[in-house]
Amino acid sequence: MRSVGLPTLLGDLLGPAVVVFALVTQLGDIWFLSLATVLPYWLGSATPRVGPAIDRRRIAMVVAILLGAIALLVTLKPLFGLARPPDAGVPPRPGLVPELLDGIYAWLSTGEGFGFPSGHALGSTVVFGGLAWAVRVGSRRQRIAVVAALVALVSLSRLVLGLHTLVDVVAGAGIGLAYLAVVIRGLGTPKRAFGLATAVALAGLLVVGPLPEVVPTTGLCVGGTAAWLAVGDRLDAGHSRRQSYATALVGLVTAAPMLAVVSTVHLAPVLAVLGGLVGGVLVVALPLLGDAVGKKRR
Repeated sequence: MRSVGLPTLLGDLLGPAVVVFALVTQLGDIWFLSLATVLPYWLGSATPRVGPAIDRRRIAMVVAILLGAIALLVTLKPLFGLARPPDAGVPPRPGLVPELLDGIYAWLSTGEGFGFPSGHALGSTVVFGGLAWAVRVGSRRQRIAVVAALVALVSLSRLVLGLHTLVDVVAGAGIGLAYLAVVIRGLGTPKRAFGLATAVALAGLLVVGPLPEVVPTTGLCVGGTAAWLAVGDRLDAGHSRRQSYATALVGLVTAAPMLAVVSTVHLAPVLAVLGGLVGGVLVVALPLLGDAVGKKRR
């Protein structure tokens, strides 16, 4: 598809609407997918609008699926080593955005590194698909339709912005769907799902080596798995709305900034793996700490 210039063709056809797709594509970015997964896990039944339909163990499966998907991506991209389209580092139609917003627009609409498979397509498939399985709101057909529409929209945004080829996004969605099926239909428990995430991360470390993205991801998966093995059975207890909010607050001021740093700053390998390890432990074990804080505030 590189030869026919599909990304360029789509961008030309949509004109000024390209700018809108710079926002749409954030639905598949790691920061959004992480919040969409971890916040319901931390909040549990206190999650706005869908709280009664949430079971923390089921959401824990989605957390494990997200960790495994990240490990899969940081392994597959350097393993295949396929480049993005030539203009992936150039914001499309920059003249449509006020000069004051040039930096933000460039951050939203450009990409770097390898292109195959599309991380946005893979990530949105596993996260939205996992949430549709975990959060029983509406009918099964309705949930599948919403997931399909979201994944298609995110994938389209990657093409419109010129950040991926059609092969990249189709492969990303396909790999994500396969991974989702393996975990939900094949493994079926958070313990096994976290274990698979760690296995994928360790395999990636062996196959592609200690790359800057692989090292913290390995720590993240190992930390999350260790935390689930240690406290997972204790997370089924009932929790009040105050306890849930305490969990989310503690997570947003501890785990979130720590993981943001280790995923964006090239740290020494020891610091990177430790940061990922602590971040993984916090993400999974915070409901216990949040519950304790909530109880003390009563």
